[in-house]
Amino acid sequence: MAKQWTGAMALAASAVAAVAMAHNGAKGVVLERMNGMTAMRDTVAELAPMMQGAVPYDAFIVSEGAAVIASHAGETMLSLFPEGSLEGVTYAKPEIWSNWQDFAALAEEMRVYADALSEAAPNGLEPASALPADMAGMDHTGMAMPPVEETNPGFSVAELMGYAEKTADSPVSSGQADPASLAPTLSSLAADDLFTRISGTCSSCHAQFRAGKN
Repeated sequence: MAKQWTGAMALAASAVAAVAMAHNGAKGVVLERMNGMTAMRDTVAELAPMMQGAVPYDAFIVSEGAAVIASHAGETMLSLFPEGSLEGVTYAKPEIWSNWQDFAALAEEMRVYADALSEAAPNGLEPASALPADMAGMDHTGMAMPPVEETNPGFSVAELMGYAEKTADSPVSSGQADPASLAPTLSSLAADDLFTRISGTCSSCHAQFRAGKN
């Protein structure tokens, strides 16, 4: 347990150092969006050990962390990508603007999942804890629920956020979530389920719209 936590802390520290170097020379809206992406990545790095069972689960930290992610997603994220803002130090790809609808869908999907995680944090990591007592023993196979993107619990933060080489088991998000229809059911899910969806959306967005792997 201690070794896992030490490894997670070392990875987070190295990620922060790498980001600090990458941000040298960035300014204006490019710097703002880099800072926003860094805040989300740092939050994922903090929550990942909890979701993997490496450290004790803390519902308050999960809820607050999810709120941070939500605050940088959706319309807030889109406002930091004015058309053509590719000058200077940036990892943004031109495909962001040529496929704006897909990019916007992923940004909103991230906000929906993060808002749901903030609300569902008390559900914990066990799916049954998110259900009323009289429903815990029922057969839910016929119930309509949003599909779950499966991910390897041993993924590094870099892989979860889409900075590393993708594998066949990497989480993938379509970016076609309908926030209006998903929101009512998402808050009943387990926290690690929602975290998987968040990391899948991050990975998908970076794979499509971010240049480089570092």
